[in-house]
Amino acid sequence: MKIKTTLTSVAGIASLVLLSACGTGSSQAGSGGPGESFQLHWSWSPSTAGFAIAQDKHLYQNAGLDLSITPGKGSGTAVQLVATGKADMGIADSVAIIQAVQKGAPLLVVATINQETNTAMQVLDSSGIRSVADLKGKSVAVPPGGAYSFLFPIFLQSQGLTEKDVKIVNMPFESMVPSLIGGRVDAIVGGQDSHVALAAQGAKFTDFLFGEHGVSGAAHSIFTTKDYAAKNGPAVKKVVAASLQGWSEARANPQEALADIKKLAPDTVENNAREELKVLLPLLCAGGAKYIGLADPARWQQTMSLLERAKLVTGAPDPATFVSYDYLPPQSALTPCS
Repeated sequence: MKIKTTLTSVAGIASLVLLSACGTGSSQAGSGGPGESFQLHWSWSPSTAGFAIAQDKHLYQNAGLDLSITPGKGSGTAVQLVATGKADMGIADSVAIIQAVQKGAPLLVVATINQETNTAMQVLDSSGIRSVADLKGKSVAVPPGGAYSFLFPIFLQSQGLTEKDVKIVNMPFESMVPSLIGGRVDAIVGGQDSHVALAAQGAKFTDFLFGEHGVSGAAHSIFTTKDYAAKNGPAVKKVVAASLQGWSEARANPQEALADIKKLAPDTVENNAREELKVLLPLLCAGGAKYIGLADPARWQQTMSLLERAKLVTGAPDPATFVSYDYLPPQSALTPCS
């Protein structure tokens, strides 16, 4: 599926919501018990909407938890904080988690939130590019380093293209949207952040989702350390259940999610956040997922294969060594994707 956007007047660019982290202080969400800590990968925003609902609706507190939730500054930082015991649990992209596991970090994935990456190629509708094959001979802006540049070749291969068939222009993320709108490049490789920035400029554009073009694998997941899970299994289960309930409610009622985000981040630009939710919430059930929060063993094997093809990992670890389904609610309590 291609996401087609035709917005004509939304003021400002999405950087306020998408490109700035929101402090490092914790937010209390419960009472009683020794207290648990949860590290977000990003600020209070659409990318953390389910946790915002769970916090605002006291789902953690109602489960008997005393959970402090700390906004973050990226998946890599979240992984480091959990791996070193500075946070009990967290959420991060699977690439960051798996790379840490490969280096010996005793991490354990206990639920998967985004079943697909949010990475996408974006083109203006006026470009005449209607398929990946139409990229041949075109210029594509790609941020240097990071997963974008590693995944892009696999995206091209989905239509029999190689990097030699296009002109790759490495540029900082903040330059990509102005360059696309200004006609200096034909396409850009970004995600929900560049999607929102384009929409905020009133651009008419199309997303080509990587997840639907040969780049399919589990993405952001809730994780902890094996030691913490072994010693605090009931608490881990409660955090997972409350978080998945929050994400299920976000999917069912995006307006409620937006309201709860704004309570935690009052400076949220509402139009931008609403547009971002349109991109992110479908990822909860992407990739053929049957239930919110559950990426089955075959999905993780597919993810390992993808990351090896992209050379993001070498000799990928067996998912059975770092993914556990023991902390998910029973299947009857999970929210179906259908």
